[in-house]
Amino acid sequence: MQLMSGELACPYCGGRLAPWGHAAPRFVRETAESVRRIRPRRGICSRAGGCGRSHVLLPRFCLGRRVDVVSVIWAALVARAEGLGWRRIAAMAGRPASTVRGWVARFSAHAESIRIGFARLEHHVDRGADMDRLTPTGTRFSDAVVQVGAGCAALRRAAGPVVFEVSVAQMVAACSGGWLLGSRPPAVAAVPINTGPRL
Repeated sequence: MQLMSGELACPYCGGRLAPWGHAAPRFVRETAESVRRIRPRRGICSRAGGCGRSHVLLPRFCLGRRVDVVSVIWAALVARAEGLGWRRIAAMAGRPASTVRGWVARFSAHAESIRIGFARLEHHVDRGADMDRLTPTGTRFSDAVVQVGAGCAALRRAAGPVVFEVSVAQMVAACSGGWLLGSRPPAVAAVPINTGPRL
Protein backbone atom coordinates (compact mmCIF):
# COMPACT_ATOMS: atom_id res chain seq x y z
CA MET A 1 0.00 0.00 0.00
CA GLN A 2 1.35 3.38 -1.03
CA LEU A 3 0.24 5.07 2.17
CA MET A 4 1.96 2.52 4.40
CA SER A 5 5.19 2.61 2.39
CA GLY A 6 5.42 6.41 2.43
CA GLU A 7 4.94 6.88 -1.33
CA LEU A 8 2.14 9.46 -1.00
CA ALA A 9 2.99 13.14 -0.66
CA CYS A 10 0.95 15.89 0.95
CA PRO A 11 -0.64 17.96 -1.84
CA TYR A 12 -0.11 21.15 0.18
CA CYS A 13 3.52 20.99 1.28
CA GLY A 14 5.00 17.84 -0.27
CA GLY A 15 5.61 16.12 3.06
CA ARG A 16 5.16 12.37 3.46
CA LEU A 17 1.66 11.21 4.34
CA ALA A 18 1.34 8.77 7.21
CA PRO A 19 -1.71 6.65 8.10
CA TRP A 20 -4.29 8.48 10.24
CA GLY A 21 -7.37 6.34 10.64
CA HIS A 22 -10.37 6.27 8.35
CA ALA A 23 -12.90 8.70 6.97
CA ALA A 24 -16.66 8.29 7.31
CA PRO A 25 -18.12 5.39 5.32
CA ARG A 26 -19.59 6.18 1.90
CA PHE A 27 -21.48 4.30 -0.77
CA VAL A 28 -20.23 3.74 -4.30
CA ARG A 29 -22.56 2.78 -7.16
CA GLU A 30 -20.85 0.40 -9.59
CA THR A 31 -23.91 -0.42 -11.68
CA ALA A 32 -27.52 0.68 -11.55
CA GLU A 33 -28.25 -2.35 -9.34
CA SER A 34 -24.97 -2.62 -7.41
CA VAL A 35 -23.97 -0.31 -4.56
CA ARG A 36 -21.20 -1.08 -2.11
CA ARG A 37 -20.00 0.51 1.10
CA ILE A 38 -16.39 1.66 1.42
CA ARG A 39 -14.49 3.37 4.21
CA PRO A 40 -11.61 5.45 2.78
CA ARG A 41 -8.32 5.75 4.62
CA ARG A 42 -7.02 9.08 5.89
CA GLY A 43 -3.42 10.30 5.74
CA ILE A 44 -1.75 13.11 7.64
CA CYS A 45 1.29 15.16 6.70
CA SER A 46 4.11 13.88 8.92
CA ARG A 47 6.98 16.08 7.77
CA ALA A 48 8.72 17.98 10.58
CA GLY A 49 7.63 21.56 10.19
CA GLY A 50 5.08 20.51 7.55
CA CYS A 51 1.49 21.64 7.32
CA GLY A 52 0.10 18.82 9.49
CA ARG A 53 -3.07 18.61 7.39
CA SER A 54 -5.03 15.40 7.04
CA HIS A 55 -6.49 14.11 3.78
CA VAL A 56 -9.13 11.58 2.77
CA LEU A 57 -7.58 9.11 0.33
CA LEU A 58 -10.08 7.88 -2.22
CA PRO A 59 -9.61 4.58 -4.04
CA ARG A 60 -8.61 4.93 -7.69
CA PHE A 61 -12.12 4.01 -8.83
CA CYS A 62 -13.79 7.00 -7.08
CA LEU A 63 -14.12 10.72 -7.61
CA GLY A 64 -14.72 13.19 -4.80
CA ARG A 65 -18.38 13.81 -3.95
CA ARG A 66 -19.61 11.42 -6.65
CA VAL A 67 -21.49 8.24 -5.85
CA ASP A 68 -20.80 6.63 -9.24
CA VAL A 69 -17.50 4.92 -10.06
CA VAL A 70 -15.14 6.85 -12.32
CA SER A 71 -15.37 4.28 -15.14
CA VAL A 72 -19.08 5.08 -15.62
CA ILE A 73 -18.51 8.84 -15.43
CA TRP A 74 -15.53 8.82 -17.80
CA ALA A 75 -17.38 6.67 -20.36
CA ALA A 76 -20.23 9.20 -20.31
CA LEU A 77 -17.83 12.12 -20.83
CA VAL A 78 -16.13 10.36 -23.74
CA ALA A 79 -19.50 9.58 -25.30
CA ARG A 80 -20.52 13.23 -25.02
CA ALA A 81 -17.23 14.31 -26.62
CA GLU A 82 -18.03 11.94 -29.49
CA GLY A 83 -21.34 13.73 -30.04
CA LEU A 84 -23.84 11.39 -28.35
CA GLY A 85 -26.97 12.98 -26.88
CA TRP A 86 -28.11 13.06 -23.26
CA ARG A 87 -30.76 10.38 -23.51
CA ARG A 88 -28.53 7.88 -25.25
CA ILE A 89 -25.66 8.45 -22.81
CA ALA A 90 -28.00 8.16 -19.82
CA ALA A 91 -29.42 4.92 -21.20
CA MET A 92 -25.92 3.53 -21.82
CA ALA A 93 -24.77 4.51 -18.32
CA GLY A 94 -27.96 3.38 -16.62
CA ARG A 95 -28.20 6.72 -14.85
CA PRO A 96 -30.78 9.55 -14.88
CA ALA A 97 -30.28 12.19 -17.56
CA SER A 98 -30.01 14.86 -14.84
CA THR A 99 -27.03 13.02 -13.33
CA VAL A 100 -25.26 12.78 -16.68
CA ARG A 101 -25.97 16.44 -17.41
CA GLY A 102 -24.40 17.31 -14.06
CA TRP A 103 -21.20 15.44 -14.94
CA VAL A 104 -21.00 17.10 -18.34
CA ALA A 105 -21.75 20.57 -16.97
CA ARG A 106 -19.03 20.33 -14.30
CA PHE A 107 -16.45 19.01 -16.80
CA SER A 108 -17.45 21.74 -19.28
CA ALA A 109 -16.98 24.45 -16.65
CA HIS A 110 -13.31 23.50 -16.23
CA ALA A 111 -12.59 21.99 -19.64
CA GLU A 112 -9.83 24.43 -20.58
CA SER A 113 -8.06 24.07 -17.22
CA ILE A 114 -8.34 20.29 -17.48
CA ARG A 115 -6.92 20.36 -21.01
CA ILE A 116 -3.97 22.51 -19.92
CA GLY A 117 -3.33 20.35 -16.86
CA PHE A 118 -3.18 17.13 -18.86
CA ALA A 119 -1.08 18.80 -21.58
CA ARG A 120 1.44 19.71 -18.87
CA LEU A 121 1.26 16.16 -17.56
CA GLU A 122 1.98 14.81 -21.03
CA HIS A 123 4.95 17.14 -21.44
CA HIS A 124 6.26 16.32 -17.95
CA VAL A 125 6.26 12.55 -18.37
CA ASP A 126 7.14 12.47 -22.09
CA ARG A 127 9.68 15.23 -22.77
CA GLY A 128 9.81 14.30 -26.46
CA ALA A 129 6.06 14.71 -26.92
CA ASP A 130 4.93 16.98 -29.75
CA MET A 131 2.48 19.22 -27.93
CA ASP A 132 1.00 20.51 -31.19
CA ARG A 133 0.08 17.14 -32.65
CA LEU A 134 -3.51 17.04 -31.36
CA THR A 135 -5.99 18.33 -33.92
CA PRO A 136 -8.54 20.73 -32.41
CA THR A 137 -12.02 19.20 -32.38
CA GLY A 138 -13.94 22.46 -32.41
CA THR A 139 -15.14 22.39 -28.81
CA ARG A 140 -13.30 22.91 -25.54
CA PHE A 141 -15.08 19.90 -24.06
CA SER A 142 -13.89 17.48 -26.75
CA ASP A 143 -10.41 19.04 -26.84
CA ALA A 144 -10.11 18.42 -23.10
CA VAL A 145 -11.24 14.79 -23.39
CA VAL A 146 -8.73 14.16 -26.21
CA GLN A 147 -5.92 15.79 -24.22
CA VAL A 148 -6.76 13.73 -21.14
CA GLY A 149 -6.36 10.62 -23.27
CA ALA A 150 -3.02 11.85 -24.62
CA GLY A 151 -1.77 12.65 -21.12
CA CYS A 152 -2.74 9.20 -19.84
CA ALA A 153 -1.13 7.52 -22.86
CA ALA A 154 2.11 9.40 -22.15
CA LEU A 155 1.98 8.34 -18.50
CA ARG A 156 1.40 4.74 -19.53
CA ARG A 157 4.42 4.85 -21.90
CA ALA A 158 6.62 6.38 -19.22
CA ALA A 159 5.55 3.99 -16.45
CA GLY A 160 5.82 0.87 -18.59
CA PRO A 161 4.01 -2.43 -18.08
CA VAL A 162 3.15 -1.74 -14.43
CA VAL A 163 0.14 0.41 -15.41
CA PHE A 164 -1.33 -1.78 -18.14
CA GLU A 165 -3.97 -3.15 -15.76
CA VAL A 166 -5.00 0.37 -14.71
CA SER A 167 -7.83 1.78 -16.83
CA VAL A 168 -7.73 5.25 -18.36
CA ALA A 169 -10.64 6.23 -16.11
CA GLN A 170 -8.66 5.20 -13.01
CA MET A 171 -5.61 7.09 -14.28
CA VAL A 172 -7.79 10.18 -14.75
CA ALA A 173 -9.07 9.86 -11.18
CA ALA A 174 -5.56 9.41 -9.78
CA CYS A 175 -3.96 12.23 -11.77
CA SER A 176 -6.73 14.66 -10.83
CA GLY A 177 -6.47 13.72 -7.17
CA GLY A 178 -10.05 12.45 -7.37
CA TRP A 179 -11.35 15.95 -8.21
CA LEU A 180 -11.92 15.79 -11.96
CA LEU A 181 -15.48 17.04 -11.32
CA GLY A 182 -14.75 19.22 -8.32
CA SER A 183 -16.09 22.72 -7.78
CA ARG A 184 -12.65 24.07 -8.74
CA PRO A 185 -10.37 22.99 -11.59
CA PRO A 186 -8.38 19.90 -10.54
CA ALA A 187 -4.64 20.13 -9.88
CA VAL A 188 -3.38 17.57 -12.40
CA ALA A 189 -0.18 15.76 -11.49
CA ALA A 190 1.72 12.62 -12.40
CA VAL A 191 1.29 10.16 -9.55
CA PRO A 192 2.77 6.76 -8.79
CA ILE A 193 0.19 4.34 -10.17
CA ASN A 194 0.48 0.61 -9.64
CA THR A 195 -1.86 -2.28 -10.12
CA GLY A 196 -2.80 -2.45 -6.45
CA PRO A 197 -5.07 -0.23 -4.38
CA ARG A 198 -4.18 3.44 -4.18
CA LEU A 199 -4.74 3.53 -0.44
